[in-house]
Amino acid sequence: MMLSERIAYFYQAASISFAISLMLNLQPVIVLSLYLMIFTTIYVLFASRELKNISENLFTSSVIVNPNPSKTGDDVRIRAAVTSIKKNLPAIIVLDLEGLEIVKGDRAWSGLLGDGEASLDLVVKSGDPGIKFAGPLKIAVMDPLGVVVKELKIHPRIPVFIMEAERLPSHPSAYSSLSYPVIGLSKNQFIGADHEYRISQLQEAEAPAKIIDWRKTAQRDDGRVYVKLYDRLMKGDIAFGIGSGLEIILPNGSKVYSEIIQGILAVALFHLEEGARIWLIRWVEGGKTSALLVERSRAIDAPEIPSIKSLIHITRLIDERELAFLKRLSSQGITVKLILIDLGADLLKISREEWVKRAADLEMGRLLEKVKSLDISYAVASLEDFGECLRRILAYRRTI
Repeated sequence: MMLSERIAYFYQAASISFAISLMLNLQPVIVLSLYLMIFTTIYVLFASRELKNISENLFTSSVIVNPNPSKTGDDVRIRAAVTSIKKNLPAIIVLDLEGLEIVKGDRAWSGLLGDGEASLDLVVKSGDPGIKFAGPLKIAVMDPLGVVVKELKIHPRIPVFIMEAERLPSHPSAYSSLSYPVIGLSKNQFIGADHEYRISQLQEAEAPAKIIDWRKTAQRDDGRVYVKLYDRLMKGDIAFGIGSGLEIILPNGSKVYSEIIQGILAVALFHLEEGARIWLIRWVEGGKTSALLVERSRAIDAPEIPSIKSLIHITRLIDERELAFLKRLSSQGITVKLILIDLGADLLKISREEWVKRAADLEMGRLLEKVKSLDISYAVASLEDFGECLRRILAYRRTI
């Protein structure tokens, strides 16, 4: 909790006035300033007791993004709604946006939370492909006079996937985290729900009522009870590493990093729809890493690399410290698969001049020399073929 901005300025002014009048021995000003400070302090103490019991559990919130994923430059509609159990509560609601430009609407709402819902309706867009964010959704609740403010985060960030038209999947859909969807459509080891119905068979021992197949039991005249059997499905995390040397622009204007992100999204979106969690582990300048957990309905920054079993790492191996990082991951029992991005092949499609051919040969030689010291399975792919290479690795999970 904290003082509102205008009350903080007022309290500061009263304190300065009290100090100056005390030095100049201005009795009326001393008394007035002291009275204002004491009155404000007492009111803040009482107001703080009222706001102390306000928590995230008093609010129901939803953020809906439609369509998601979306094309670059297209309008994306965002609706955020908040309802409160406590009525007549003065509040300010703000939706943070990252990488998105507001076309229409306002990302802030202020007023009294009553019987109805408070909503924000926005139209946003982005000209750059990648993962943008809507949220977190924040609320600042106040006392009736607006003296004390308590800020709360009532909804996590939602990833907004922006892709170029030719990369966009054929079935875009809206994502909402008001109620998390039931996940899983298959038995793939990366994706899937918790259980899937397989068959009903005769009961061999006393079974809980929830697993009895009542319909099949009722259809039999022999009095025997049938129970449902379920297969335990596996779901897991898919981890992608984004290495060094990708923050460059080719002569034809293609942004390598943007193309890599779009290639990952084109493959990962289908896994997200089936309940998988996607980790994006980025190698940043200075030898550090940042980790982002992307789920269907939220995105979370992680303080460190998660406990994962495998990692698909996309890189050009520019930073020497990245080699030590990959060796350390491999020594920890993590199965690392490298996709080396060979930009020489992409440059040759732009120009066939002799110096370009020599540069392409040197780049390929450099990549092979670097990767030999790692003893890690790898594939070499051009920027154009990267998406297909990634899809094959995920589909077959084979050694490359």
